[in-house]
Amino acid sequence: MSDSPAPHERFKLRSVAFFGRTLAEYLQMFALHLNELRGRKILDVASGPGSFVAEALALGLDVTGCDPMYAHDAASIAAQGTRDIDACREQIRKNPGILVYEDIDHFYAEKYRALEKFAADFRHRSGERRYIAGALPELPFDDEAFDVVLSANFLMIYAPLADGGMHDGNEFGLDFHRRAFQELARVTRRELRVPGMHTWTQPPQPHPYCEPAVAELEGLGFDVDLVPSDYDDGCQGSDGCANQVLVARRRHDAGNTKGRA
Repeated sequence: MSDSPAPHERFKLRSVAFFGRTLAEYLQMFALHLNELRGRKILDVASGPGSFVAEALALGLDVTGCDPMYAHDAASIAAQGTRDIDACREQIRKNPGILVYEDIDHFYAEKYRALEKFAADFRHRSGERRYIAGALPELPFDDEAFDVVLSANFLMIYAPLADGGMHDGNEFGLDFHRRAFQELARVTRRELRVPGMHTWTQPPQPHPYCEPAVAELEGLGFDVDLVPSDYDDGCQGSDGCANQVLVARRRHDAGNTKGRA
């Protein structure tokens, strides 16, 4: 019997789920090496309750996280994170095959571990402005304020179901994505990375928003590549559709970053 879901079975989210990743998961997801981030001013957009910011700061990196939930207190954020992690795992339990992980227990253990590290650091750094409330498509930062901008677990994923996303709604459609990529480009001085350039279906297909995003960024003065990521996002098909990261570099800086992907 196939593990693939029936055509009507899809992972569905009625609102943006609030759970994050660890530093190790980020490096794998974004196809990055830690040394590529040293000495750079980094922004993590839609950062969620992940531990990337906390772990990176502990290693001496200059990182800022941005998420609308950061307007709330640590206890409320941690409680929401726990509810969302539990709800996502329960949906998979009831519908095996909608997302398939090599080790689902490890995947979710990492989410709870990231949440715990995040909550402790969020409390500890109150007042340091390392966790700033803000949301796409309007971020509270100056033009080209960050050398490296990372944005995961929101764009592409929360496209409407009809467009290959997970969101059971229409507010994050193509127009929203265009404006979001414009805003990410605005705050990026050197390099922007967004993973998950495939549909969230089984088997995955190239995401219909990928080409418009590339065209938008190229028109804004970026050179754009799609590079492979071996991060297990639960939506890896056997039809050759790779999990890819969109990597966009400002052309005025291309000579300094060539070949770093």
